[in-house]
Amino acid sequence: MPITSLKGTVMLVTGGAHRVGKAIALALAAEGAAVAFTYLTSTEAARQTRREIEALGVPALHLRCDQTSPAQVQGAVEAVLREWGRLDGLVNNASIMPEAPFLEITPEDWDLAQDINTRGPFLFTQAVARWMLAHGGGAVVNLLDESAVRPTRVFVHHGVSKAALWMLTRSSALALAPTVRVNAVLPGPLLKPQGWEEERWQRLAEAAPLKKPGQPEDAARAVVYLMREDYITGQMIVVDGGRTIR
Repeated sequence: MPITSLKGTVMLVTGGAHRVGKAIALALAAEGAAVAFTYLTSTEAARQTRREIEALGVPALHLRCDQTSPAQVQGAVEAVLREWGRLDGLVNNASIMPEAPFLEITPEDWDLAQDINTRGPFLFTQAVARWMLAHGGGAVVNLLDESAVRPTRVFVHHGVSKAALWMLTRSSALALAPTVRVNAVLPGPLLKPQGWEEERWQRLAEAAPLKKPGQPEDAARAVVYLMREDYITGQMIVVDGGRTIR
């Protein structure tokens, strides 16, 4: 059934303990959704995010999950269904952003990027789609990156994994229609990556036509929009200050 209002719905956000994932979880909660989110190592951040969601007056659930494990992915989805008996939306946010020169990428580096950034969202989408198809429908939103559409020199394995996620978005939108909608949000510079110097971050942000960085909430609003709009599927909203048009 169409999700025209998020009040009373149940949403699952992967990697929702901090950064952009947290902003998405809080935005969904502010719309009245019960929010479950996964995390891997950020235990205290996950507890804090859960408290902040509950402070908005909606239920929350935090679930430790290694999304390279099919069993743990399935277990996370089943935990949400046990808790609330329904699952209306999935946000595939959890990912890694490895950086390395092309000739220094190892097979292990390559496999990890694909396992987390592409295979994990596939496993989650497949798991939730089985329930959604049998219970009236739902929506999935995948988080991309500009390297999905623009080649880079030092994020090759990351870019390939995100490009594959974009194809997964369109392919699953086709395969699961008309019952389940699948879309994507492609954020630009919203938060300084861990380990980056401030000068490098500012140069990146100022290179965009809008000459400024965005905020995690910018991507979160796009996710909320795609969750609600029931005549959009297989599409991408770019939230990047214009970087990808250069």
